[in-house]
Amino acid sequence: MLQKYRRDIERFVRFRMPSMEDAEDVLQESFLAAFRQFQSLKSEESFKSWLLGIARHKCNDYFRKKAKLLEIPLDEVHESKLCYGSCGVSETLTAEETLSKLGDKEKQILYLYFWEELPQSDIAAKLNIPLGTVKSRLHTAKQKFKEHYPHHLNSVKVQLRNV
Repeated sequence: MLQKYRRDIERFVRFRMPSMEDAEDVLQESFLAAFRQFQSLKSEESFKSWLLGIARHKCNDYFRKKAKLLEIPLDEVHESKLCYGSCGVSETLTAEETLSKLGDKEKQILYLYFWEELPQSDIAAKLNIPLGTVKSRLHTAKQKFKEHYPHHLNSVKVQLRNV
């Protein structure tokens, strides 16, 4: 049965992942989960939708995990955004601390929009959610980031790209 729908599942996952390597990892996790959960399949007729559901959950898990691991590498931060000395490091740590206070969905949407630089329509397709939901989540995530980011730090201004 798996061979019959393998290409459909591969296309589904590859369309949503940022790289082929990530897609292969998610595919492997999806097939492994399907194997482990095979007894939960209610009928052979629903095999494709059941397998697509597992793949969708694994894609979402991938982005949740990415959002949790979201870091701003120091070598990717432009010098003009940092003050010299330990202040620059503390600014980066402050941004990381601020991100850690956000929920998974907020981190995920910020990651895709700012770090992956995906347009909102691509994010909607990748996450399989309506464009309006992407806009709403992005707005909420920006607001929460601004609320949690310490305003007393004047050496770095966090500028969020306009929607």
